[in-house]
Amino acid sequence: KLLQPEFIMSVGDLIQGYTEDLDEIRRQWIEFEDFVEGLGMPFFYLPGNHDITNQVMAAEWERRFGRSYYHFVYRNVLFLCLNSEDPPPTHISAAQIEYASQVLDSNPDVRWTLVFLHKPLWVYEDETGWSRIEKMLEDRRHTVFAGHFHTYTKYERHGQNYFILVTTGGG
Repeated sequence: KLLQPEFIMSVGDLIQGYTEDLDEIRRQWIEFEDFVEGLGMPFFYLPGNHDITNQVMAAEWERRFGRSYYHFVYRNVLFLCLNSEDPPPTHISAAQIEYASQVLDSNPDVRWTLVFLHKPLWVYEDETGWSRIEKMLEDRRHTVFAGHFHTYTKYERHGQNYFILVTTGGG
């Protein structure tokens, strides 16, 4: 808050989650949203595994925030926000890959593309859908931000920077 950014980007794990108790899920979101309201600036939500662990939590996410992946352009920079828990966990669905393709095709001339997702899908051995997203990004300048592991790590892939951020949620 002291830095006064124009907005805040999230990489998920905003609540403790891991429950199907709807009252408890809503209590956790109310508590978190009270913190966000105190920031006094826009906050862009993105789900992590703690936020949409099960169908009850996914439905509550949709009720509160709408779709779990989206994009926007700000100062000629494309912000592509992906859901790494798009069933099954640690995965990007075919529908989300198609969405990303349409977004990237519709924004070919942005000066940079920033990609946000919770899990750093490029480090997993199993197919996650990331290879298809990465292929779409290969001819554009981009930077990727993820969380999940709670340890700062910087990768260079295909001449671009990929970051895993340290703790970005609660404690």
